[in-house]
Amino acid sequence: MGDYIEVTAVFLQEFRELIGGFEKKVKLPRGSTVRDLINYIDWEIKSGFKNRVLDEKGEIRYPVEIAVNGRRVEFLKGLNTELHDGDRVVFSPRALFVV
Repeated sequence: MGDYIEVTAVFLQEFRELIGGFEKKVKLPRGSTVRDLINYIDWEIKSGFKNRVLDEKGEIRYPVEIAVNGRRVEFLKGLNTELHDGDRVVFSPRALFVV
């Protein structure tokens, strides 16, 4: 195993326009979390992204939704959910409902 993982960050709706694309491959140190991914995106891809996703307390801003491999992070370990090689992290500015 290497010291890095590669995850795919997917941006829906307004986030797609903000980032300038539907998805980005991101290389992060092994052991990185969803919060680390948000910080990376803010520093390396689009300054201001973190403020669109997190509130002043550092929690997920309502009604933003973040899912890892199809599971909302609220049902995992929240922003402390550890990411693994090949994970797909979806950022949506609004809650998504599947019927």
